[in-house]
Amino acid sequence: MSSDGIRWLVLIVVVAAAGVGLYTRYQDTRPCTQPVVYAIGAVDARFGIGSAALIADAKAAAAIWNTAAKKTILAYDPEAAMKINLVYDEREATAKLGHQIALKQAEADTARAALETLQDKLTAAQKIYNEKVRDINAQGGAIPREAKALAAERQSLQTLSNSVKSKIEAYNASIAALNAEVAAFNQSAGRTFEQGQYVRDASGTRINIFEFIGTDQLKRVLAHEFGHAIGLGHNDDPKAIMFAKNESGNLVPTSADLSALGTLCGS
Repeated sequence: MSSDGIRWLVLIVVVAAAGVGLYTRYQDTRPCTQPVVYAIGAVDARFGIGSAALIADAKAAAAIWNTAAKKTILAYDPEAAMKINLVYDEREATAKLGHQIALKQAEADTARAALETLQDKLTAAQKIYNEKVRDINAQGGAIPREAKALAAERQSLQTLSNSVKSKIEAYNASIAALNAEVAAFNQSAGRTFEQGQYVRDASGTRINIFEFIGTDQLKRVLAHEFGHAIGLGHNDDPKAIMFAKNESGNLVPTSADLSALGTLCGS
């Protein structure tokens, strides 16, 4: 073989090797090929959750997508550049106020039901007492023993009446205070808030969580933002994890979520 032929053979081998290298790099940048890694960033203490609990909730939220994809597409790495931050502002304060109002409203409903029961008891007792007085008067008046018994019963009724009056006053005061809290809540709740956001800019990537009440809601918000982190957009299914308003409590990907994931990652 001539020297020119040898050079041609070497050239073919080098070009082929370069082609393999380019193809490998392309594969590595495809969505879902490599896990998106995350770590815990700044956590405001006013949320009342520690880093360990947040890591556990984040792993549970990531597992939703990992299970759906049947492979690891989200993974925790304490050194990861993408941080999950809990940012406390008026959104969380408003959410907590709304939660507290709901609890107080439930307590007020219970107190009102108890008051109605007590008032019914007072009304029934007063009716029985009045019937006794009417019967005794129809018979010409009370003898000393009957008069003493009626006096004791009348005193018992007065004590019960005073108790009902006191409880009503306390109830009305609590309702007035609750109404003031509702008015303050309505001023803030009238605006649309983001519970969380996935940010990708010149500074890098991060997930900021602004609002949640309870573990399930935190997992739901994290799952939604993780969806954005792996490349999913919003869809039109109100129950979907990737629905824009993120109002459902559902933690299971819907068919709309799975379809988008399949398109992104390849079925």
